Amino acid sequence: MDIKDIRSSLQMKNFYFSKFSFVRDKVIKNGELNADIKKGIIPIGNHEYNVILTTKIEKDDMNIELVAEAQFLYESEDHSREESIINTNTVAIMFPFIRSQVTLLTSQPGMAPIILPPINTQKLK
Repeated sequence: MDIKDIRSSLQMKNFYFSKFSFVRDKVIKNGELNADIKKGIIPIGNHEYNVILTTKIEKDDMNIELVAEAQFLYESEDHSREESIINTNTVAIMFPFIRSQVTLLTSQPGMAPIILPPINTQKLK
């Protein structure tokens, strides 16, 4: 099958980290990990959206905050499912980049890297 025939109606136009911070204590502790993810979706044009995901991770020995932003375009003849697709699929597309960045930031000598689990994007409000 030709790839043009199965192209997604949802296109990510741009992705970047607008903010990230990583603060680590000198002494590594094996404390509890708390993670929080917040989503913001801002319409910026006709079927165009700016999606912002803020991820905060706190542990006894470190704090991480990442803000990822991306612009999405929804091109389809049928817009009946657009809102649902924007709310879930944009996060599903962006979250692997966030997971990767967290693992990269925490892959330091003397530390066990943090690997965030996959998430159910339909449950993220």
